[in-house]
Amino acid sequence: MHANRSLFVAVALLFGTALYAAEKPRVFVTESGAPELSGTATVGETQGKLAFAGGTSSYNIKVIQAFSQNCPGTVVTSDREKAQYVLRLDHEEINPTSVFVPPNKVAVFNHNKDLIYSGTTRTLRSAVKGACNAILNSGQ
Repeated sequence: MHANRSLFVAVALLFGTALYAAEKPRVFVTESGAPELSGTATVGETQGKLAFAGGTSSYNIKVIQAFSQNCPGTVVTSDREKAQYVLRLDHEEINPTSVFVPPNKVAVFNHNKDLIYSGTTRTLRSAVKGACNAILNSGQ
């Protein structure tokens, strides 16, 4: 009897966790300069979907890590088609000519490709915080 109850609790927790994760907005993280190609292709009588979403820089990986750690109300996805939001973050290295220019430029687009947030920040954490708030408060 105790084993059945434990099994029930475990299944309920797994199911509840899966439902909770499914309800979180999905975010695709990219950089503005990342190449992107999409469309349809036809070969003979066969037609299919064609998509390519560029490479990932090491800084983009840092953005993905920071976003997933500091915005737990979302799910970061590598599938742009499944994302409800696209987060673009560009980072400029500080150099003698741009010491006073904030290095992080961020923009968030919804699934209709409409801009819902943009900002410029000194720190990656601030950029993530602004983007996260915009996504979680957009009500989509």
